[in-house]
Amino acid sequence: MTAQNSRWRHLMSRLGVRFDPGEARPAFLLFLIFFLLITFQYTTKSVRQSTFINSLGAERLPYVYLFIALASYPFLRIYSRFADRLRRDTLIVATCLFTAGTMVLFWWLYEYPWQWVAFAFYVWISITVVMLVSQFWLFSNHMFDPRQAKRLFAFVGAGGLLGGIIGGQMARFATKAVGTRYALLVAALVIFLVAVLIAVTRRVRRTDERRVAGSAGLERLDEAKGGFELLRRSPHLRLVAAIMLLTVIVAQVVDLQFNWAVQEATTSLDQRTAFFGNFYSVMGIMAFLFQLIFTARIHRHLGVGFAMRVLPVTMTFGTLALIGAAAGAPELLLGAALVLKVGENGVRYSLDQATRELLYLPIPSRARAKAKAFIDVFVQRAAKGVAALLLLPVTFGLLTAPQAGWISLGLIAVWIATTIRAQRQYTESFRVGLKKGAVEPGAIDLNDATALEVVVQSLGSTDPRQVIHALRLLQKNDRVRLVPPLLLYHDSPAVRRAVLRMMAAAGRSDALPLVERCLADDDAAVRAEAVSAVAHLRKTDVVSLMSPYLDAHDPGPVSAAIVALWDAPDAEIRQRAGTALMNLVTDGRPAARAEAARALGALRGDDHDALLFLLGDRDSSVAREAIAAVRRRVIRHQPAPIYVPSLVALLDNRRLKHDARQALVAFGEAAIPALVHFMNSADERMWVRRALPKTIAMIGGPAAMAALTSSLRLASDRILFRKLVEALGSVNTPLHGHERSLGDAIAAQSAAYFRALASLAALGSVERGRLAGPLMVWDSERHEPTLLERLLAEQMSDSVRNIFGLLMLLYDRPQLRDAHRSVTSGQGHLISAAVEYLDNVLAPAVKRAVLPVIEDQQLGDRLETARRSFGITLRSRLEVLTHLVEECLTDGRDGSGWGAAALYEVYSSRASLLYPRVDQVKNSESADPLARETAEWIARRIERLREDRHA
Repeated sequence: MTAQNSRWRHLMSRLGVRFDPGEARPAFLLFLIFFLLITFQYTTKSVRQSTFINSLGAERLPYVYLFIALASYPFLRIYSRFADRLRRDTLIVATCLFTAGTMVLFWWLYEYPWQWVAFAFYVWISITVVMLVSQFWLFSNHMFDPRQAKRLFAFVGAGGLLGGIIGGQMARFATKAVGTRYALLVAALVIFLVAVLIAVTRRVRRTDERRVAGSAGLERLDEAKGGFELLRRSPHLRLVAAIMLLTVIVAQVVDLQFNWAVQEATTSLDQRTAFFGNFYSVMGIMAFLFQLIFTARIHRHLGVGFAMRVLPVTMTFGTLALIGAAAGAPELLLGAALVLKVGENGVRYSLDQATRELLYLPIPSRARAKAKAFIDVFVQRAAKGVAALLLLPVTFGLLTAPQAGWISLGLIAVWIATTIRAQRQYTESFRVGLKKGAVEPGAIDLNDATALEVVVQSLGSTDPRQVIHALRLLQKNDRVRLVPPLLLYHDSPAVRRAVLRMMAAAGRSDALPLVERCLADDDAAVRAEAVSAVAHLRKTDVVSLMSPYLDAHDPGPVSAAIVALWDAPDAEIRQRAGTALMNLVTDGRPAARAEAARALGALRGDDHDALLFLLGDRDSSVAREAIAAVRRRVIRHQPAPIYVPSLVALLDNRRLKHDARQALVAFGEAAIPALVHFMNSADERMWVRRALPKTIAMIGGPAAMAALTSSLRLASDRILFRKLVEALGSVNTPLHGHERSLGDAIAAQSAAYFRALASLAALGSVERGRLAGPLMVWDSERHEPTLLERLLAEQMSDSVRNIFGLLMLLYDRPQLRDAHRSVTSGQGHLISAAVEYLDNVLAPAVKRAVLPVIEDQQLGDRLETARRSFGITLRSRLEVLTHLVEECLTDGRDGSGWGAAALYEVYSSRASLLYPRVDQVKNSESADPLARETAEWIARRIERLREDRHA
């Protein structure tokens, strides 16, 4: 940084303005834009006031106030249609260019002595200027984050105040040189330059709507469709609107009083234009100085609440001065009016303007744009309409202009009360955000005493998220000294770690005794953080500090010492750390082995054997810590495939299943091939295979989608197939390229449905039950279904559910969910409606597989469809039982219970021709354990029957 830049930054800091790197250029551009924008405002305002008074008189101002109020809402509706279609920066550029064209139009119209021109110009400028200023602040809000905005907006606003000085003089000089109407051509040129600079600024610093996310708890405002709904949903916005309403009403009363005083003191149009120009310049100088010297300091030291009350208090004293001058010193009326107007305009467009912008900070970005446009245009214009009605007694001669000050005093009392409520709501909005941990670190400037109090109070919360968020805010604002060391006793390890980091970074040696106690903390991560903090605060090296702990009896400090000394430069210290680690791994105490796992999770290295040993520990708490250690290693970009088989094996343990799955997910797509191998391996345990589809789905991505879809054709276990379908439904990845695989899976499920139906028909079950749509239901009073019949009916139900689960991947999910509910309802009219919907939605190939299953047909028609479409023929009862028993010999490891149910049916129906099959299953090592156990039980019963028969 050059010496000149250093002096310049020092000068700006003396004025309360600090520029961080990258902020100066966009801030100066905004300063210049606002300068030109307010120059335009005061140039046109001088012409507006003088031409109206000259043509119609100050007493008729309430009429134009009322008309502006009525015209503002239609204008806002038209404007909103364009605002929703354009970017913020494009919108303000377009508005500036259009306004420049209207200035040329009014320059031409003022050539003619038509009174309506002055009236129309007053209305147009009153609405347009407010809209331009509102657009500018919206554009500025998206240039900086809230903390930057609070620091820089006072400087940016000073540009507008400087523009007020120049604008007034510009109108004065143009009037003296060529006449009042030519000031409009100058104004057109100025607003054109604003459009050019906006285009330049958006190239220098891109706007970002995420910078102003707003406070948590107010996100629902983004869903509001209009200004009225926004105010209805948000008490915060209602109070902002109320403050704006009262501010404008009182300002209009002051404006009428001031214009009346000028009318009484001047005679010609050019004299009045020059007077207004001079006045606005003097007022601008005072507001500019106030902005630079006092605004930032008031916000920093006295807070938003005090800043909101400065304007109403100032206007109270000015109004009393005017009433007093009218009553006892008429020669001082113009001076009193000037004091009142300077106080109103000077504070309103400096401190009060910046404060109003800060009130929008808790509001989410999208809602803020709509709310600001509604309040700045409609509420302001409506306020002018209310002011017009209140000032009609002045128009009709029932009150004098000075006497209207009593109206102001009554409204000011309400205004001050509203600011008190607004301050409480402003604080509460941020308090809600802190509670949910969703206020951006830059959204609160802790130089504001009110905000600082809210954040410090949040440190006492039992919610760790709220405490951590408050800590971040304090650190962001360089207020770490306010963090109490007693937070090291907080229940949350995350809070304790955060406090330790802050204590060390701030050099809080006063907290050293409490920091040292954390060396024995129950949490390994807290102990590791405490090691660094103690070493930093003691200004000593870690080796000297931690090496004595390697021989401690308590495993906690030993674990902390191992982590701290693992990479020590001294080889002897490293060897001692390794020996201490192995002692913990082989210790008989589960707590010591758990500490070893925690230490291994924090270390870098190839010590896989120790961690694999702990993954298989008999104590579940130790195994859980070992799983967490693997996950931490993987997250630190140290994926080691050697851990995957052990983690997969732990999926069979219900206590550790969730932890093992989370660790596998941390491996990401690199683990998917191994997971697919285990999932499709017939040698793997059944419950492990069924847990893997969800694990793969949680990894997500195209690789997970491809793995799950390709596994559909390999899943002989019907429960595994259902898990695959459910997993596919949770993968948020496009199905591109997998449609054919899903179509084949749908056809396979349709075939499975018809095989189960044909088997039930062969067993004679359909005669004892009935088909309700595609599902089999039983009349339990007439016939209690056997276990085999129940399993076959469940197969039909599972197939229907799987078909719809697969269809939901290809078509509209909510509609397919409703169709599935209708098809399985058992009500004919609902089934018919669902079939008709699917008949019009499904692709022809898919339709041929699905509709035969769900159409409400007779049994004979269904069996004919099964034969014609899938080659499934109706077999005898003996053939079906033979086939099912043989299945448990060849593919009986799926745990579905088919083999056991078929064997029991053989026994209960005395199908003696299949008794040799029972012996075959009993003696088979490849058969399903449940089927083999059932066969052994049946063999004993058959032998007993034979003995009874011989006896």
